[in-house]
Amino acid sequence: MSRARVLGLVGTAAIAVALAGCSEASSAGDRVRPLANDCSGGYVAFTFDDGPGPVTTEVADQLVALDLEATFFVLGEKVETAEGAEIVRDLAARGFSIQSHTYDHASMTGATTGTAALTEQQITEELERTKQAIVEAGLPAPTLYRPPYGDVSSYADLVARRLGYRLVMPWGAPDANILDSDDWSGSSPEEIAERVIHGYTYDGERYRGLRDGTIVAMHDAEGQASRNAAAALQPIVDHMNDAKLCSTAEIREDATGGQVPIAPPRPPEKGNLVSNGDLERVSRTVPTCFQQSDLDGEAIWKTVTDAKSGRVAQRVEVDEAGDHKMVLSQRASESSCLAPVEAGQHYRLWASYRGSWPHTGESSSTVSLVTFYRTKDGEWVYWETSPSLPPSTSWTHAFHETSPLPEDATALSFGLSLRGKGSLTVDDYVMVAG
Repeated sequence: MSRARVLGLVGTAAIAVALAGCSEASSAGDRVRPLANDCSGGYVAFTFDDGPGPVTTEVADQLVALDLEATFFVLGEKVETAEGAEIVRDLAARGFSIQSHTYDHASMTGATTGTAALTEQQITEELERTKQAIVEAGLPAPTLYRPPYGDVSSYADLVARRLGYRLVMPWGAPDANILDSDDWSGSSPEEIAERVIHGYTYDGERYRGLRDGTIVAMHDAEGQASRNAAAALQPIVDHMNDAKLCSTAEIREDATGGQVPIAPPRPPEKGNLVSNGDLERVSRTVPTCFQQSDLDGEAIWKTVTDAKSGRVAQRVEVDEAGDHKMVLSQRASESSCLAPVEAGQHYRLWASYRGSWPHTGESSSTVSLVTFYRTKDGEWVYWETSPSLPPSTSWTHAFHETSPLPEDATALSFGLSLRGKGSLTVDDYVMVAG
């Protein structure tokens, strides 16, 4: 499965034999075996990209015949045409959800196309022009977006979130429960169905097949490739009936594929387990119960007054590459600062930040929320790291929910880490048991 989604280059040679029992399904109702079960096995979200196009209506006909709900991620430049607008109106009238695939399929990061990453203004135009086209077609404004090729960064996603959009990836980490159907590559209906139902191996990692919560990525504007995807739906539905699965146009919240941080929930107002979490008590330049860690490079830490809350915050400014952190103190002399923790428990962590750093190109820097735990022997172990956070000129929440705390863990430390050059201001650390 290639991550290089150079769409439009898919082969269009007709496949002579479609799956048994599902060719010409939309015109042969007696041969259709629609979705019909009690949904006790959960729900699957079918998604289609790159339309509207000449094959979109054929795909929709098959979905209707099989009683499947679906979400169509459309391109604004196609919706702007009279034919495209009519197609999306028809999709909406049939009950399908219409969402954004940006205006002209430009890569947000340039990772696939070898182009420059889009600026904030360009990302805004890609999404807002598409929204305008959808609204002018008479449909509700989209609230979901899918980045072309799956090229996205935490910075691009933050821009989109601030415009009111939520990310739905077409692929993700093995445990993300997002299946790339591979229809875009010219796979046969049999191959598509096998891949979706039973999963596949990519880059040495195993991706499980269809189950509760799965998001299936397909295409509706790829000519014969999309017809193959439509033909694969019948055996997929047969499997769903056996597994008691239903379909839904509701996309689950954690649809980022693990590629960017999920949109953070608001920190709780009570129950914070972090001592001096607002960083207000400072001894010289270091907040009480915290420590500054600088590896492989010099940094300048400052107590500053442009705080998220209270009087002060902490800022690090770095001119050389390195790894610089503000974390809960791991010094034995300040062990009383750390709250008791429970092995096997999840913990939800927040920290507020603002700052600027290069986030694209070979010399890019990264900011993430990092965690450590202390063993029964008193040793501190580097544990989990959140996806990279985007630079932001305004205060933003970093958030991470941990895995179950290991059995030998006796304390938890966390904080924000800047790897590379840049400026990072931090404030308001919060930890609660999840």
